[in-house]
Amino acid sequence: MKKRFILKIFTAMLCIASSYTWARKIPILKPVETNVLFKYRSALALSSYDLDPLIIISQNMYEKGLVVIKGNFQKPNTIGDVKVTIKYRDNQNNWVSVWCRTFAGNYRYDEDLTANFELPSSALNVQSVKIELSSNKNITNWESIVWNKTISHYRHSDYVYGNCNLDENQIFINPVTEECPVSCFTVNAGAVSDFADWSKAPNSYIFTGKDKKTNADVDGLYIPVKKAYKMWESNPLMGGSPIPSGTVSADVYWEDIHGLIKSGDNYSLEITGSGEEAKIKVPINKTKEGNAVIAYRVNGEIFWSWHIWVTDDPTNGSTYKSFDGVKRQRADGTVELIPDSDWGWMDRNLGALSNTITGTEFNKNGGLLYQWGRKDPIPPLAYKGNDFYEASGSVGRIRHRQSRNMANGSQKIDNLIKTVTLSNATVPNNLRLSVKNPLSLIYVNKDDNSGQALYNNNASLQVNWFGNSTTLPANRLSELNLWSDNSKGFITNGDLSNDNSANPYRDKSPFDPCPNGWRIPSVLVSNLGNGSYIDNVRVDFSPFGIKNSIAINTFEANKYHIIKPNDNNTPDFMKGFKIYNNVGIDLSNVGGNNMGIFPGTGMLVRGYHEGQYTDQHETYLWTATMTRFFDATPSISARIFRMIPDRDQPDVPDPSLPSITGRYQYYPLAGGVTSAAHGCRCIKDPLYEVNNYNFPTEFFNNAVEYGEGLNNPNSYTIVKNTVESTIQIPISKAFSAQSKLLNNPDILNPSNFNNLKVNVLWSTATGLISNIALSNTAPASLADISNTTINVKIAPNQSGNAVVTLHNGSITNSIYWSWHIWVTNTPISSATYVTELPNQAAVNYINYIKPGEVIKTEIMDRDLGANQAIAEANKTTSTGGLHYQWGRKDPLPVFVNANRNSIPVYLGTVQANGSVSYTILPAATYYSDSYLKKYPDYSVQANVLGTDKVADKISKVLSYSVKNPMTFMVPNMTTKSADTNHTNGADWLADEPNLAPERWGRGGKKSPFDPCPEGWRIPDLTGVSNTSIGATPFYKPTTGMSIPNNYGGTRINRNPYSSAAIAYSFNYAAYNIGSFANLGVRGGRNTIEALPASPDFNAIDYVYGGFWLGALGSNYTGRALRTEIQYIGNYLIPFSSNADPYFAQNCRCVKVKYDENGNELGPIPKLQVTSLSAVRATNVLAKSVIEDKIGQNKLEVFPNPVKSKLYIKGNDGVREYYYQIYNTSGEMVKSGKFENDQTDLSSLLSGAYLVRINNSETIVKIIKE
Repeated sequence: MKKRFILKIFTAMLCIASSYTWARKIPILKPVETNVLFKYRSALALSSYDLDPLIIISQNMYEKGLVVIKGNFQKPNTIGDVKVTIKYRDNQNNWVSVWCRTFAGNYRYDEDLTANFELPSSALNVQSVKIELSSNKNITNWESIVWNKTISHYRHSDYVYGNCNLDENQIFINPVTEECPVSCFTVNAGAVSDFADWSKAPNSYIFTGKDKKTNADVDGLYIPVKKAYKMWESNPLMGGSPIPSGTVSADVYWEDIHGLIKSGDNYSLEITGSGEEAKIKVPINKTKEGNAVIAYRVNGEIFWSWHIWVTDDPTNGSTYKSFDGVKRQRADGTVELIPDSDWGWMDRNLGALSNTITGTEFNKNGGLLYQWGRKDPIPPLAYKGNDFYEASGSVGRIRHRQSRNMANGSQKIDNLIKTVTLSNATVPNNLRLSVKNPLSLIYVNKDDNSGQALYNNNASLQVNWFGNSTTLPANRLSELNLWSDNSKGFITNGDLSNDNSANPYRDKSPFDPCPNGWRIPSVLVSNLGNGSYIDNVRVDFSPFGIKNSIAINTFEANKYHIIKPNDNNTPDFMKGFKIYNNVGIDLSNVGGNNMGIFPGTGMLVRGYHEGQYTDQHETYLWTATMTRFFDATPSISARIFRMIPDRDQPDVPDPSLPSITGRYQYYPLAGGVTSAAHGCRCIKDPLYEVNNYNFPTEFFNNAVEYGEGLNNPNSYTIVKNTVESTIQIPISKAFSAQSKLLNNPDILNPSNFNNLKVNVLWSTATGLISNIALSNTAPASLADISNTTINVKIAPNQSGNAVVTLHNGSITNSIYWSWHIWVTNTPISSATYVTELPNQAAVNYINYIKPGEVIKTEIMDRDLGANQAIAEANKTTSTGGLHYQWGRKDPLPVFVNANRNSIPVYLGTVQANGSVSYTILPAATYYSDSYLKKYPDYSVQANVLGTDKVADKISKVLSYSVKNPMTFMVPNMTTKSADTNHTNGADWLADEPNLAPERWGRGGKKSPFDPCPEGWRIPDLTGVSNTSIGATPFYKPTTGMSIPNNYGGTRINRNPYSSAAIAYSFNYAAYNIGSFANLGVRGGRNTIEALPASPDFNAIDYVYGGFWLGALGSNYTGRALRTEIQYIGNYLIPFSSNADPYFAQNCRCVKVKYDENGNELGPIPKLQVTSLSAVRATNVLAKSVIEDKIGQNKLEVFPNPVKSKLYIKGNDGVREYYYQIYNTSGEMVKSGKFENDQTDLSSLLSGAYLVRINNSETIVKIIKE
């Protein structure tokens, strides 16, 4: 603390005013002290130090400008006087002094300091300024001198020269000299500073497809490169090595979804402007979500990179504060409470694509990984559920070490690791290395490269990835403060239990990985422990802590960190933890507080699990706080938030429930070595606006974008009727899919939709479609396209299947899109199947069983394309479905019915009046090379080039499949691996496996290529590894495969005199999944054995049948997953990866589930399942479920009580509301749709009812009068 003085002296300073004058105050002196506190001395040159080596200031060319630097200045006692000099660089590259002050060495200062000076005009549009400290003595503690400053710059027109009117108490101490001129200025009223500290510009950008400020649609963003120049020239930790001149370029260094960024050849991106004023233009494919890193290069070398995060809006998270007294420090030194309006959390981890454990993108909710203190993310390369993916871009094609395919120039991410020997591992060198290698994990090795470098040869003291400092000993490395810790890495002295021990938030770090306006949260003290080496930091000093001031050592000693199966005998502050086993944790109601939802992130730690990404179910989130002890122990770790939801561990959390085992633990103040890679969860930056470093994203729009109807279904179904029916198909999907998914934006040119035509490609009955026509054959605009439909008239008493197509000019021209018409004999129904009933005593562990998964699914009663469900009493032509290659939207006709009798297929030709003429298509013709194409041929026809990026190859072959919906597409065959578990699948999409694994919506929403009708989809799984027990909706806990013995299935033979199984029916109460006709598999082989080497692609194998699941297998093998039924051996495998994606076989759709706001749900149940159901999904609700769900009403239905009309008011984003009404016994008594937000309930008897909306988990109670 600065000494008090009794004599007040003012120096004549450069001053500014806006209707006032800013003047520097001089502290009061004690009687024995002299007035040399601020003084001018011409010679202070023995030692010097750059307090700020470079401040880049934008200024109009050939125009002067005013600079104001102000803030709290702190100086301890020093052995000599300290002179503060501000200099600018002139046109000859000389540093010219423009302002200075001298501070007496034998005094401590803690004062506001303001410097005001004018920069001369220049031919350049940027000016370089630096702040230099110098002394007449050899000072060694320069780092302890701090100026917490803000910088303002005003254009020449914003100020005038003023008079330096002095207060009567002011005297001149610093004489006016050439080195330290004195001038005063008056700033015009209303003038606004145009200065920006580009070192604090963001390292990542959020892209949602909209400008949040204006809500306007946008198609990409610009990245200013000025930060790169600022950091390399003047950052105190890595600067001093300016970016050289040379050829500049920008590219997509990596992206985790192929084609996420619309880049040019070799992933190049356009740069607008030049030099420091340049910007990188980043166009983004808005049909995709994912992450990318954009690199800025000079002469091919990376000098900075930025993370692009493409997702829905992640900024609406919790407003939870663990410690209500959390503060911030303004640039002028003022410390104040953070207003609630300036505090908040992101709703997901940095880089995650969802904020939910049970919704869509549930397998992509973990986010990216970061070594502590680094700005650049490391992709895990495996999602939850063990879906493997690659990062591709200018870096190449990078995959997880456990990937079972390393062809096509791909490599393991391990190959990118950079190791630095200890003697070379300095902070500037390692930071620069990290910037130039944004996808490389960086480790420090011993000088002989024999392994990880250690302090004191102690395995617990790993040398940090950023190495050692030349100015700080190892125990003070936390003071490097890479992520702007509240404590700045210093020990907090005193009683840590006291509220006043909490340090305030300070300006965001230049290395912070969060987007503009967001930052990594900090623990409020950096102490690792007290003088007795006991970690006694308060739990609520962690941003992830509960609202309780208990010390962490006491918290854990009382075993509060162990989450019990239920809240019996649990303190109130720990009630409400909800564990999703091996997935994540819901903390949205802990102690009555919404702390957020925390999916597992996994981690990557050198020396643990062989140094590869692992433990994806556990949550590891960094804080900005690097910790230290009070002694000489090296500082090597940072605080993390850790949660363990591990069902597979042997721990017994509650001795009163010994059968419930697992490790369920909460660690708000855990620690991790800085070289580990963990996740991040950003908070609002409470200082970016008040301290003037707001860098809003600049977006741009393309000329034409069209996305209407992209998610409309590919098949339309009705039940046959005694009168003519009409199916209306909006054509908008054809144009949105072509332009957005198939890289064909030219289709939006009016010349490509000025003469539209429709055709019936094929049909199972000549009388099915009586007429087909477009409502508008020549739309005048894209808006007209949105209102144009194909009107398909279905003849009375007809059922069957057909595919209709859209063209322009002629029906012989290319197919724009095609749709499946499915007219059934009987209404489609369903059965609800629950894989297992969870332990009801473990309500805090949602749906706890061990092993296995609880999955609740509503399963369609027939295969896609079957006119009715097969049964022993019904084996007719109507009960067999159609064939689909995995990931394709269009059905392939099957020329036999379920009882193996042949059925005809007809090719259609639509006449000008909409009538259809037909010719028969013989089965022998279809099962020949006429309708079979091999990859070497169709890849040429699709113009696939060896130089194509992966995304371009995918879109070209997908486009071919759309143009040829009847063609059976056959790839090059893969060969057997030495380990058959690693044999790759052969995929029609490409000559390599595992591309576009989301073709059928894996982990996400229903896909644009999903073949199921509206409200249905291909079934998804919770995991794709063959070690995942119970990951499929068709799993049953059993030890065998026998259909009659283990699954209770009933065999349906072709006829009483034949042993040929044509179906199985599963109506057993414990396994009620429906009945399945055997339509065989076209082109099948034993995939894992790769036999036969040359399959018969025109043959149907009736030994193996089943139906597709919506995922490819794990470890990048690219084998397709299915439920397999073996009809000779009579066995069933609910999860089989012994299939190639090119196979053609049946599909069985499941009901799409929604939450109360109309958001699609994933396969993991949101609530505890309390009963097994063996009947139709929506017919019965168990009473315990009713009790569990009442009171969760997030929709408003009114009036209540109701006499007749019931109205609904819900989420504005939901267009349609369907309802099911149950009596209090759980029986469904009415269902339907709210038309115009209302429905008539007058037919119901008086009493209490439960209303379920959109098949959601939420129930609304109403009273019918």
